[in-house]
Amino acid sequence: MEERVCDCTYCDVVVPESAVTINGKVFCCEACASAHPDRQPCQDPECDCYNHGWGGLKS
Repeated sequence: MEERVCDCTYCDVVVPESAVTINGKVFCCEACASAHPDRQPCQDPECDCYNHGWGGLKS
């Protein structure tokens, strides 16, 4: 499988084989997949979406 980057807006994490897939988009973790409810952080503390405290789908 080719490397894919998480579809969360600010996230640049390469998704694992066990990626969460929703409507053809892939996410590195449940927090990114659910657009960070209650500002739930990404699994990767170095990630931009974690630092922004927000996610969502890339446009």
